[in-house]
Amino acid sequence: MTGGPERADPPEATGIILTGGKSSRMGREKLTLRVGGVPLISRVHDALAPHCREILLVGDGPDLPGAQRVPDLREGREGPLAGLEAGLGAASSRRVFVAAGDMPFVPRDLVGFLLDRLRSRDLRAAVPRRAGRVHPLCAAYDRGVLPDVTRLLDAGTRAAWRLLDELGAGVEYVEEELERFGDPDVYLTNVNAPEDLARARWLAGEEG
Repeated sequence: MTGGPERADPPEATGIILTGGKSSRMGREKLTLRVGGVPLISRVHDALAPHCREILLVGDGPDLPGAQRVPDLREGREGPLAGLEAGLGAASSRRVFVAAGDMPFVPRDLVGFLLDRLRSRDLRAAVPRRAGRVHPLCAAYDRGVLPDVTRLLDAGTRAAWRLLDELGAGVEYVEEELERFGDPDVYLTNVNAPEDLARARWLAGEEG
């Protein structure tokens, strides 16, 4: 993760960590698995905390000291879009940063950059895009997108990327700036399966 000075007084923003999912490919609860000696969920929390006054954990999963647990609003409806709806509804700040709980290398400076971009350009979302692929679960949003999320869910949509289509010109896709925060092909990846975990641990400098 990139370093840089931390702010003693985080700006008015909410961090949302999506902790739902069955971890079926891993075969066990994955967010407590350690990379570089630190649980996955704690690594994500540590990236968001310097830029967010509150951290919300949405869905089932491990708890963290100082973070608030937010239940899914739609019983039996899993998926990141449903988690996003619950998190936006509970957020106390207008600006939010949403991250999947299984992204061990999210740079804290990227979190601040996307939140600042969201505010300074009056956007509805600021989203990384790498090699044509968008990353809506490592992105900054205006809380005002909540009705759009709810509308998609009511229509049966579960894919988070569909929200970006819905928001249209209100989304800015960040591409050229991504490499200033490290290797996007590393920090925009998730740990889903045992081989992903092994690679993440290797990248974190763990032996064997």
